[in-house]
Amino acid sequence: MTNLSQLLSSQHQVLTELNAVISQEKQALHEQKADALLALASTKANLLSSLKHNDEMIAAQPDLDLLKTDAELIAQVSSAKALLAQCQQLNAENESLIELSLASLNRFSQALQVSRNASSLTYDGKGKTSSISTLGNNLQA
Repeated sequence: MTNLSQLLSSQHQVLTELNAVISQEKQALHEQKADALLALASTKANLLSSLKHNDEMIAAQPDLDLLKTDAELIAQVSSAKALLAQCQQLNAENESLIELSLASLNRFSQALQVSRNASSLTYDGKGKTSSISTLGNNLQA
């Protein structure tokens, strides 16, 4: 039982660190700090790998049934699940921020293309604008 308890404590610690990293990621998204986002993404990937490893270790325990009967272990599992749900919620919020940023960058890019050379503006198959400077240069009447 102590091994399960230690593994659950380790899992809780990893989830706590992951929660902090996701919160830092949200802050970096708001402040548009690309370098910080890259570093946080690496840390986040390592924590997710640790989370998966701990989960596999827990699943391999011979006394796994104690997770459903022992009150202390049930409380640890419940706490870990709540922390995981919080991480998932924060991550979903960050995903929305990223999607909004990408959409904004796309609109900005299209506005730049329009202002650069309005006479050569065309649309691709997906309805996005593009500016082809050689359009019509090879036509002969």
